[in-house]
Amino acid sequence: MSVPDSSVSLGLRLKTIREANGLSQRELAKRAGVTNSSISMIEQGQVSPSVQSLERVLSGLPMSLSYFFSCGIEEDSESFFHSEAMPRHEKPYGYMQLVAEKMPQRRVTLKRFVFEPDTDTGDAPLTSFFDQVGCVFSGAIVLSAGVRVRTLSAGDCFYLRAYTPFRARNESASETAIIMVSSAAGE
Repeated sequence: MSVPDSSVSLGLRLKTIREANGLSQRELAKRAGVTNSSISMIEQGQVSPSVQSLERVLSGLPMSLSYFFSCGIEEDSESFFHSEAMPRHEKPYGYMQLVAEKMPQRRVTLKRFVFEPDTDTGDAPLTSFFDQVGCVFSGAIVLSAGVRVRTLSAGDCFYLRAYTPFRARNESASETAIIMVSSAAGE
């Protein structure tokens, strides 16, 4: 988590946040309805904007004034992960994606499993060293957990204790996606 740095000038703070969001001065000015030179002058410390002017500039992000001053500006890691950019680990049932897979010191594991129609995890049950919680994101899945078997639909969730054997089967004719989370980073 970032710590606010109150010693950073307002202009440097604006520039850092603008760049972290992939915006040029021109694009931010266009979004906020101000001139490009206004953004440039604020970032260079040539002007000190009024509260109302700064709020207008921040509306182009969009970001509130309080958030602008309280968020840390040092870049510690990526925060957003688009599905198309995440590596796909091919599995017999489809594929699995691990969010923030390469992030150092990741403390949480979130996996996205996509089951192709009429596939499953295999005859041998899977287990995890850690408790996991999951939710069916789309489609439906038959989940075996220990001695219990349930058909879960989109929005239904489950909890698997560590070392509980489980198996998942997509018996439908459409793709099914499941999201699973554990607090273990090394999984």
